[in-house]
Amino acid sequence: MKARRSLLFVPGSRPDRFAKAVAAGADMVCVDLEDAVPPDGKDAAREAAISWLTEKHQGPERVVRLNSLKTRAGLKDLTAVADARPDTGLVFLPKVDGPDEVRIADAVLTEAGSAAGLMALIESVDGLENVQSIAGASPRLELLLFGAVDLAAELGCEIAPEPLRYARSRIVHAARRAGIGVLDVPSLAVHDLEQIETEAREAKALGFSGKAVLHPTNVETIHKVFSPTSEEIDRARSVVATFEASDTGLVMIDGKLIEKPVIRKMEQVLAAAEAAGIA
Repeated sequence: MKARRSLLFVPGSRPDRFAKAVAAGADMVCVDLEDAVPPDGKDAAREAAISWLTEKHQGPERVVRLNSLKTRAGLKDLTAVADARPDTGLVFLPKVDGPDEVRIADAVLTEAGSAAGLMALIESVDGLENVQSIAGASPRLELLLFGAVDLAAELGCEIAPEPLRYARSRIVHAARRAGIGVLDVPSLAVHDLEQIETEAREAKALGFSGKAVLHPTNVETIHKVFSPTSEEIDRARSVVATFEASDTGLVMIDGKLIEKPVIRKMEQVLAAAEAAGIA
């Protein structure tokens, strides 16, 4: 299990910032070739991003967000990544409206012999409608990310928790059903750590496994929210140990019956702690 609590974006047009982003402490760093790069800078950014993705490295997991596969720039991005044949990292597909986009990316990477994983951004009404089939479209798909801004524009609603609660829950459901991770949209209030923590706790309560960020100073807050506390880890160890020592498979702890679903949750806590290096 990999720690994937945070995904820090860095513009593909600013290779001078790549090293700083890697050093920020995020679990994943994403070089963005889409929204962060103007049309006349796509070719140069693509070359820099793919070089960064394929170089030998340690540290956070590396991700490159392509342009949409429904554009010429996106098709060029995918072809270039396939030609480079990365054996690690994630290829991030934006504006995914249906499962065929995931299958095409999978087929191209498979043909090239790349072992890179895939990640999909759900940010359209079609993507939300088809999210179940998208999430199960390929064993190479490892993460979904919720995109609030574009989706809210299509829905004609406010970018706020309540109007987008259904969309968030639907995406979490699809990801959990497929057995993959799911990240919440980055907060736009990059200098308001209290607001970022509030948003992160709301996302965690809905079942998200992490949250994207736009600024390095946000990483610590996200990790605090999406990491088990020492008290949670101690309780998980105690509950699992007590359950394993039982001959009947049923135990009472603090007056409450502990059954297998509770044990699965406790095991998830311990796995998350181990992945984050805090077990």
